[in-house]
Amino acid sequence: MDSIIAYFNGEKVQCTIGAIASIIFIASSILFLFQQKIFLKGIAYSAIPLSLLLLVICVGVIFRTSKDVERVSTFYRETPKSVQVEEIPRMEKVMKSFNIIKKVEIAIFIIGLAMIIIFWRNELIRGIAVGLLIMSVSLYTFDHIAESRGEAYIQFLKSL
Repeated sequence: MDSIIAYFNGEKVQCTIGAIASIIFIASSILFLFQQKIFLKGIAYSAIPLSLLLLVICVGVIFRTSKDVERVSTFYRETPKSVQVEEIPRMEKVMKSFNIIKKVEIAIFIIGLAMIIIFWRNELIRGIAVGLLIMSVSLYTFDHIAESRGEAYIQFLKSL
């Protein structure tokens, strides 16, 4: 039971950090939009949408966590078979989605890198590319940590 609570609390803590980081990215990007430097505006153009996406996901996880803890705790206490039938398949889908999401984040990184090389002299595009690099690395790191926690959680569930 402690492993269930620890997993979901870890998700909640990470998403709280992610939400705060998103707000900082968004606030910084908004400030960049008011600067005279086109490069900074470019960073903002790519950072704002990706930061908003992260913020929405994190807020959703934060608000959903208590229900998830209650749902899985109930499975664990009252109908342990539900862990095998419902929670493990749900987590396997989550883990598959991490695989896809991380590939997209790598693609965003490669696109950003290519844009920097190809459009080095264009400040706006270079700024957009740097924003893509910063956000893709941040998101990849965020998802890698969550995926690692998910793997440990699935192993716990399978051991029941």
